[in-house]
Amino acid sequence: MKIGLLGFGKAGKAVANVILQHKDFSLEWVLKKTDTLNKLSAKDILGISASDDALIYSQNSTDIETLLEDHPVDFVIDFSNEESIHLYGKFAARKKIKIISAISHYGENEIRVLKELATDTVVFW
Repeated sequence: MKIGLLGFGKAGKAVANVILQHKDFSLEWVLKKTDTLNKLSAKDILGISASDDALIYSQNSTDIETLLEDHPVDFVIDFSNEESIHLYGKFAARKKIKIISAISHYGENEIRVLKELATDTVVFW
């Protein structure tokens, strides 16, 4: 299974570490808010030997729709922030990409969006 990861803080790095060490999963890319680590590989940052590309992209210089087209995934795991669902949600749902959102708190608007997306794809939040 191909996975895209949003967020590369403590939790995102921990999840990336697990994905990179599991032979049935492939970490295709990581999307961060900032330009720090842009175009480096998560596996190199974490010191893991893996065949996954795991390239890190910045939201500042990467269009999420282009990223999902050029580097398709089966799942998006989101450890970023509550607003990020607006960034990728509709496009991912249209492409039937499953969404795992690990955000600790959502506002009413984001909960409504997640429920709407769940009519088109699997959404776990």
